[in-house]
Amino acid sequence: MKSAFYGALLAVACAITGAQAQTAPAKPANVEEMKPANWLFVQVADSVTVDATTITLKGVAPQTLMFSDRPERMTGDAPTANFVKFWNTGKDSFQKDPPNATLAVTVDGKPQTAVVELTDPVINGDTLVYKYKVLSDDKPVSGTNASLFIDWWYGYGPYWHPGYCWRGPYGGLHCRPGW
Repeated sequence: MKSAFYGALLAVACAITGAQAQTAPAKPANVEEMKPANWLFVQVADSVTVDATTITLKGVAPQTLMFSDRPERMTGDAPTANFVKFWNTGKDSFQKDPPNATLAVTVDGKPQTAVVELTDPVINGDTLVYKYKVLSDDKPVSGTNASLFIDWWYGYGPYWHPGYCWRGPYGGLHCRPGW
């Protein structure tokens, strides 16, 4: 009777441990705390549609890439939905100080770029819509293979502190949000 009880107890413990392993990815061995930095962001999508007031990224990647400049070169990624969710979080949020961005697309096999200011993002599945103002001579245009390079945000990240980083094989830090 005791062996059946202990066997059942062991099975439950293993199931709980297995479930936890699936929900929380293991941190690499050489982890260090995320440092504040000037973070820049990149969002990519299959296509973009532009009208007079909105930029609509269709087939947007589920991850927003991020990177910092010197002296500490760091890279990272965060869920795009969370990037949008925390747009207006904090005293220096993007909502209070909208970022500049460069939209790069392909039109008839040729690259097109425009510089804009982004506001009011809304995400629905893999469609991400921003309101925008034009900051360059060239207006944004609809096209394919869209890349949106978003200007910097200083800090640990608009929503991921406390995050963690680890050193990659080339010495740089790769970072992840800490939620």
